[in-house]
Amino acid sequence: MIEKTDEALASALIFLIPLSFPMGYLLRHLMPQYTWTATPALFAIMFCSTYGLTWQAFIYPQEHLKPLITGMTLQLTALPLIALGITSLFYHHHPLWQVGHLCVAASPAAISTIIWSRISGGDVALGILAVGAHVLLIPIAAPIILKLTVGKSVAVPLFPLAQKLFIAVLLPTIMALIAYHIKPTDALKPSMGIVAKIGMLYMIVLNTSVAALNTPLSIKVLFVLGIMALQVSLFYATGTLAGHLLKLSSESRITLTYYLGMKNNGAALVMALAGFPPKATLPVALAIACQQPMASVIDRFWRNKHAKPALS
Repeated sequence: MIEKTDEALASALIFLIPLSFPMGYLLRHLMPQYTWTATPALFAIMFCSTYGLTWQAFIYPQEHLKPLITGMTLQLTALPLIALGITSLFYHHHPLWQVGHLCVAASPAAISTIIWSRISGGDVALGILAVGAHVLLIPIAAPIILKLTVGKSVAVPLFPLAQKLFIAVLLPTIMALIAYHIKPTDALKPSMGIVAKIGMLYMIVLNTSVAALNTPLSIKVLFVLGIMALQVSLFYATGTLAGHLLKLSSESRITLTYYLGMKNNGAALVMALAGFPPKATLPVALAIACQQPMASVIDRFWRNKHAKPALS
């Protein structure tokens, strides 16, 4: 019964995630007071998403080397160039919106990379290694990327990023590894999956409510949303194409796709506010409205692909 519920919830994400955004908008005057719940929610989501991994996934990571290096290289080169190309085409008279797009491109990969990897049957251990390595590199890489693309460098503090990485990724992962090592049973995995998915929906509603409170709907907002959707779709496509060209395993392809498409919008917001006027934050606030719905579509694609019978 629990396993069927988990499977049904996973299949319904393609509908539930788009519905989470209007719910967040409707609750924009209520939910922002509960932002303190974000950290414990992320901790629970990560514990449930990584439960079932073993230490061997991290002790022998040789198979992760090629997708890890490829993903990191594309993060630092291809994504900023994509953002620069798109915004140069559409934002002739709005340079600050271009800055917002580039802050998103320069930001670290999001924790959602790991969560979606688990949901879609990707390589969760690869996701953890990739997100962790990227977060630690961002304080050096992001200022260089922004200096080269918009002509202004901003300081990206390492400690808050490292602290969030530890609390929301490393600590729950270690605890999940220990728990599974002590009692290696798969019976709890469906329950963990349900908690992770519900937690992710909650985080979307919470983040949307905070963004909606400060970003009223208008034609201008919808225009920027459309351009951000184009950028995010190209980010995802870059990951998918790279995995195909490198002939990676399906698990690594899934994770690489999410790794390039899912960006840490909190870090992007910090960068936008650190050295630019508030107008630069508009594209950042809208990024989550593109990333998560597209992730649900990608998840459905991988599910349908894996469901096809093998050809003899």
